[in-house]
Amino acid sequence: MGIFDDLETSLRAKFGAAGETNAAARGALEMISHFDQGLDTLALKFREAGLKDRVDSWVAKGRNLPVTAAEIKEALGPDLEMYALKAQLTVEAAAARIAEVMPELVDKLTPDGAMPKVDELRKGLGQLVDRFKGKGDGQGPPVA
Repeated sequence: MGIFDDLETSLRAKFGAAGETNAAARGALEMISHFDQGLDTLALKFREAGLKDRVDSWVAKGRNLPVTAAEIKEALGPDLEMYALKAQLTVEAAAARIAEVMPELVDKLTPDGAMPKVDELRKGLGQLVDRFKGKGDGQGPPVA
């Protein structure tokens, strides 16, 4: 599960062991894991919203283009609304948090510029989300 360990390490280093941003990362991971085709579905949503350049930069090696909260709202629509409701946030606040973490999440999940297999992605994301919730194997502190 190397890419998931790398993602966890990167998120903890960038955002700390707790806080709202890691809650957003956890929410984004859960959202991605529930898409029928995982990252492929996420990428399709961004492409359909006219954000092909953004998502392609996250998957490819090299610089990750940023995304705005408005672009997140456009691309994720009802999925973002469900996340916001679950997280007890406004859609605008949820979009802002997801925009902060999404480029790095996708980048770390595609280290070789290719999408992982859906089953592998779901298993790894599930374990990572559990670790963020403090239910994992004890590797690092829980993320709020």
